[in-house]
Amino acid sequence: MQVGVWVGILLSAIVSFIVGDYYGQPLHWYLFILLVFIGVFINTIILILKTRE
Repeated sequence: MQVGVWVGILLSAIVSFIVGDYYGQPLHWYLFILLVFIGVFINTIILILKTRE
């Protein structure tokens, strides 16, 4: 994966934590790791679907 993809995944996880904190939701460290893993998983699926045979 490219560096830009990692930056995008981490940035989206950070923004989701900021929004969650703004609305007073409980935040735990494992949620951040889960968000990053889901981002990597979704990106992997997109890369697999983009490849041709």
